Amino acid sequence: MSPSSGNWRVGIGALLFEGNTLSPVVTELRDFESKYLARGEDVLGSLRGSNTEMAGAIDTLELHAVDIAPLLATHGGAGGRVSAAAHAALTGDLLARLRAAMPLDALYLALHGAFVAQGVDDMEGALLALVREIVGDIPVAVSCDLHAHITTEMVRHADILIGYRHYPHDDTYDTGRRCAGLLLRTLRGQIRPLTVMHKVPMVVPAQKQRTKSDGPMGALHARARAREAAGDVLALSYFPVQPWLDFPDVAFTAVAVTDDDPEGAEQAAADLADAAWRRRHEFDVETVAPAEAIRAGLAVEGGPVVLADAADCTGGGATGDSAVVLAALLEHAPQASAVILIVDPETVAAATAAGIGGRFLARIGNKLDPTYGAPVEAEALVERLVDGGFTYTGGLLGGVTATMGPSAVLRVGAVTVVVASLSSYEYADEQLRAAGVDPWRCKFVVVKNPMNFQQAFADAPAAFTLDTPGPTTPNLARVPWRHWTRPVYPLDFQE
Repeated sequence: MSPSSGNWRVGIGALLFEGNTLSPVVTELRDFESKYLARGEDVLGSLRGSNTEMAGAIDTLELHAVDIAPLLATHGGAGGRVSAAAHAALTGDLLARLRAAMPLDALYLALHGAFVAQGVDDMEGALLALVREIVGDIPVAVSCDLHAHITTEMVRHADILIGYRHYPHDDTYDTGRRCAGLLLRTLRGQIRPLTVMHKVPMVVPAQKQRTKSDGPMGALHARARAREAAGDVLALSYFPVQPWLDFPDVAFTAVAVTDDDPEGAEQAAADLADAAWRRRHEFDVETVAPAEAIRAGLAVEGGPVVLADAADCTGGGATGDSAVVLAALLEHAPQASAVILIVDPETVAAATAAGIGGRFLARIGNKLDPTYGAPVEAEALVERLVDGGFTYTGGLLGGVTATMGPSAVLRVGAVTVVVASLSSYEYADEQLRAAGVDPWRCKFVVVKNPMNFQQAFADAPAAFTLDTPGPTTPNLARVPWRHWTRPVYPLDFQE
């Protein structure tokens, strides 16, 4: 089939996961299934209408009467390394479906850029090399999460590579639409895309990366959009990188896609990366000890006061099972109403055995990853048992039905503890609502993310980023990195 015919056949697929090498917990296939995992025609049926990249690509390609060959689409959230078996099953399935779908005129893949598996540090680069062997020299377009660790192999094998524009990630649908649009322009012969990356030696925490702001990422967002609007580049993306990857060459990366203009691409990517470097100190985060934050929160009128335990962020690869803040609430605000979500399948089982209205001596949290603390021992009242299903109201999984597994709502002193069997990405308050809890009726709400709470609880009277232990700590200089390429900010360049 000639690409000039306009009757193109385009393969689409997604394999997304954000790895964290500081987490000891192995991610399994069930962790992908608990978000979404679609194969073949089910990719079209289950993801159309969602806010995923696949939905954006599907709508764009169907609008132009393209014959879509759906492969496999999944998002495993974030966590420790994916097991070798799960990695082999997912990549093997995608590649087998790709071989069966050939010949194709083009291919679009939605990847994260920080998928790490047992024995594989650069899954995306290795996958794209295998993809290129199968598809030959047809155009291959790739979209990545804004926190991707962009590697030489990824850029080598992708004709087009772009990233999300927004953080928090609410433009995943638009990213798929944009990437598919560039692919269509390539097939029509309107452009000859060329992709270049440029890195600067800095790794920064997520708290100051909000793109819809007057902060450093807001300025970079405006700078990139201006270059695109001027026609200097087809796409200009920034990748502040998933910071909890202990690999060489982890760094802030800019990627430019031009119409066969290597010098222009290099200049645009270098300009954006250098602009980020000049503002590196603006990404620094102030943290507060839990006891201090709780005391300050008690003095604030109204609620909920947000306590952000970002070091236990499931969206960054932590287990979500830290009970450090629960212990602090019970000690420093024993009469204050509060709610916290903790991943603890053992306690869910104990609550189920006790039954609704039952009481039992619970050992809550710090079991999946005991590195950062001990379980909290306390008497718990079982208020509710729920199946854990919920639907995301927005963000990168907007419209997707997911699950936190069988869950229990416990009353421990004045604190409502939602204990879940599975970790789940935290966008707004969907998990709490699914458990029958209204966080706005509490004095304190504990969140386990560095950014999404800034919009989900934008009307909260106060918010504190806590100084807590965990594998997604914003205090990057405290981590005993072994493989980062030095020098790198914030470990170096403190002038």
